[in-house]
Order: sequence, then structure tokens, then C-alpha cells
Amino acid sequence: MTPSGLIVNEVLRVQDPNARRLGLDRLDEDKLILEFARWAEGQIKKWLDYAKGALLFVMVPEEPESGMFYIYDRARQTFFMVDPAEVDRYGGYRIEEFEQMAQVFGLKALAQNPQTLGETH
Repeated sequence: MTPSGLIVNEVLRVQDPNARRLGLDRLDEDKLILEFARWAEGQIKKWLDYAKGALLFVMVPEEPESGMFYIYDRARQTFFMVDPAEVDRYGGYRIEEFEQMAQVFGLKALAQNPQTLGETH
């Protein structure tokens, strides 16, 4: 079940063969999250840590309208891209928009309890 108003896509599962080939399954969690940003060809501009997950805002260097939201689910060791569907554009958010969008779309709450992300039942 996808939370309403959001487009959610699983982008990387740490135990998948591709991630294992990159050695991501052998990294401690902080290094894993930093390496994920490099894999996504961006830099982490915001990183909010919670017991069950993390909310990341990753941007392409020198591109002020390139920000994208990601949630890391610690239990499943999976990264999800989370894009507000009700916004008139796909991706490409500014750092100044982070707090408002995180609040309006409940992204902090999802990062605190990411188990509902990616469920199809």
C-alpha cells in the first residue's frame, strides 16, 4: 500500500546481487547511506535519522533544483525514492523546500515507520 499523494519506488535493496557486488552489504550503516548517495550520483543535503529508518534529501552537485527524497528502511535494508505526486513536477526540488514538503507529505513520519513503503497488499 503506497501512502496517498506519493509515488514510491524501491531503488536499492542492500542484499540484492547488484548491491552485494558493490560491497554495500559489508558496510556499516552510516557508510552505507553515504555510499548510496554516491551510487545515486548525488550528495546528501539533509539526513534525518530515526530508529527504524532515515529520511534523506539527495541533490546533484551544482544543480539547485535536483533534490529528491529517499527513505531508508533499516529492517529491510532498502532505499525508496519518495516523490510527492501532487506537485506539478517530477523530482528536482530545492533545499529550501525540504522542511515544508517533508511536513506536508508526512515524510518524517514515514521515515520513522517505513514498513508501509513498497507494500503491494
